[in-house]
Amino acid sequence: MASDDDYMNFLEKANRGPNEGRATQSAASPKAFKTVDEGIEVPAPLIQVTHDTFYVSDADEPFVPVALQWNEAGKGLPDEEELAQLIEHPDPTKAEIEILDPVDWDPKGQYSEIIDAVRKAGKGNDVRVYRIAKEGARAEYWLLTTEGKGKTAKLVGVKALAVES
Repeated sequence: MASDDDYMNFLEKANRGPNEGRATQSAASPKAFKTVDEGIEVPAPLIQVTHDTFYVSDADEPFVPVALQWNEAGKGLPDEEELAQLIEHPDPTKAEIEILDPVDWDPKGQYSEIIDAVRKAGKGNDVRVYRIAKEGARAEYWLLTTEGKGKTAKLVGVKALAVES
């Protein structure tokens, strides 16, 4: 038969917070990638479309606007390593980034409103999808286009976290 002390120990453990004794979320998870540069305005179509739109996966995460300074030097959208540098990936040369066509990323047209808003923010420029692998089954999808040309250009769009099991 259990003693009163055993029962009290059981109750104390049962009443502890679920995260007591564990690392905090911010310490356990890697730094989030940069999505907006200071002083860069997020285009209105992106703010409107991300208000209540979610990427459907095992996590159903919201889309987040992206607006970064991008000296496109006449080449349009960045390659994988250039994007990794812009978003402050901890190791741009080893970032696992895959470039997809929006049609391949969204074959059922489920995110046509998002793609249209990104295209509108870029005034009709090409839209590209970047899949950035994160830890485990996590990946981020960045739908990006350019706004403007040369040194004053911006990289604009949206991103969302996906948990793919």
